[in-house]
Amino acid sequence: MWSTFCEMDVSWPLSRNGFDAAISVQPVGTLAVTHVRADPHTVVRSPAMIASDSDSDVFICMITKGSVQVEQSGRSAVLERGAFALLDSTIPFAHVPGSEFEQVVVRAPRDAFASRMSERVLSDITARGISAGGGVGAAGVISRLLLDIATTKAPLSQMTGSVFASSVVDMLVATIGDVIVPTNRAEVAHARDLIRVRQVLEHHLSDPDYSLSDVATEVGMSVRYIHNLFSETGATPRAWLYRQRLDRARVYLESTPLTVAEISIRVGFRDVSHFSRAFRTRFGVSPGRYRGADQEPSHR
Repeated sequence: MWSTFCEMDVSWPLSRNGFDAAISVQPVGTLAVTHVRADPHTVVRSPAMIASDSDSDVFICMITKGSVQVEQSGRSAVLERGAFALLDSTIPFAHVPGSEFEQVVVRAPRDAFASRMSERVLSDITARGISAGGGVGAAGVISRLLLDIATTKAPLSQMTGSVFASSVVDMLVATIGDVIVPTNRAEVAHARDLIRVRQVLEHHLSDPDYSLSDVATEVGMSVRYIHNLFSETGATPRAWLYRQRLDRARVYLESTPLTVAEISIRVGFRDVSHFSRAFRTRFGVSPGRYRGADQEPSHR
């Protein structure tokens, strides 16, 4: 269980029938989507456990059967069918089902959320229940999507999984902003605006001439405001876009037969040599060798 989630203490009532549980994991890009069915048991992540491992991921727990109480940072929420909540693995938490239950747990790297909202907003929204509202609205849509992903029989390709992972986190952040009002409303509005800017940048990922001024015009924001949005996450628009281009290139290398030159164009590099140097700096190996080719990318 620790390898699937993080270091936790698990306890359950003694029973003549023992303890019954089933867990299945579906990798989706940078996310791990787990479907859990289990008898009631208590899960606790203590300060000592946090100190003993380096896990800093964020968990989204969505209940599909039964009810579960989650506790973190002095907050408590009871989640029932379709409802979900975020838990931060860097802060002690408790997960206490009331009976036999089923849930979907999405394990997301911290930077997936940190690139979309500030740490202050993230700390303010953990252990706050988000109801699916009878299956309607944004929360209902994301709940159904998470269940479909968790229970699908066919694994997603690397390319599809990468796209899905980004979209799932965007949808979660947008849904959270719609239904939860943290203490700092301005930061939630900033998180929504940042998602919009990121979506536009990703849409124009292959265009090396698409500038920040073009983004500002398309989304109706000032260039200065866009810089401020990214600065709240510890990045700049340029650095974020550069990283996205190289990450997308890695997915292309893993899942398509495109040549390195073709990939460099698709991710917005004017020069394949520049792309190859940037890729080597980011991942420590040339694009050609990353794919396992014998020749250097400049010769392809």
